[in-house]
Amino acid sequence: MKRLSFVSVLFFLIILLASCNHNADLSIAPPFPSQSPWLKCSQDTIYFQNSVLPLVINSCAKSGCHDAGSNKHGLTLDNYTSIYNLVTPYDPVSSKLYTVLFSNAEGRMPPDTRLTVNQEGLVYYWIRQGALNNRCESAGCDSSHVTYDSTINTIVQSWCTGCHGGSNPAHGISLETYDQVKAAVNTGRLMGAIRQETGYYPMPKGSQLSPCDVALFQKWINLGMPH
Repeated sequence: MKRLSFVSVLFFLIILLASCNHNADLSIAPPFPSQSPWLKCSQDTIYFQNSVLPLVINSCAKSGCHDAGSNKHGLTLDNYTSIYNLVTPYDPVSSKLYTVLFSNAEGRMPPDTRLTVNQEGLVYYWIRQGALNNRCESAGCDSSHVTYDSTINTIVQSWCTGCHGGSNPAHGISLETYDQVKAAVNTGRLMGAIRQETGYYPMPKGSQLSPCDVALFQKWINLGMPH
């Protein structure tokens, strides 16, 4: 009985692994995504500037891929117009952006990272809602409890680690951990970069953090950068 049980489990695993090589059924809608906890606009709306743009910049608009300098395959995906050109409004399954990001087919992007189900939901429902160039202007800066774990890490993961992460981070600066972000702040250049002040390299490339995100970052620093 034990041998039969082992054989059955092994057969199931083989079938499961084999199924991963087939295209995902993109006709099945993903769950509606969760969004940033301080997003105070409609939770039923996906906002391009707040949620979709940072996802695409962090996943695609990186050096060697689809940033302005690399322009791989003639695509620079750090702005609404270029991203919208890969979309069929109201129809995610017919949109190249959605199928390239979330199909299991060869050529899926980004090539080295599998995006999450929540990220899939952000792209899917943004397209379903018309692929608008919208922004939640009343993001709400609840700075009553700002820590790295509760607030800053979410901002950094959304906007920064696509370039400043992995084995070869841009400019040799990695921002994947608390200590790395704290060290970048202590150089005195991080806030100038995210505020996009004169004399600093503007970050993130092709966009900018919302006033709320910048204010939360500054409040975190003023509090002594609590973990």
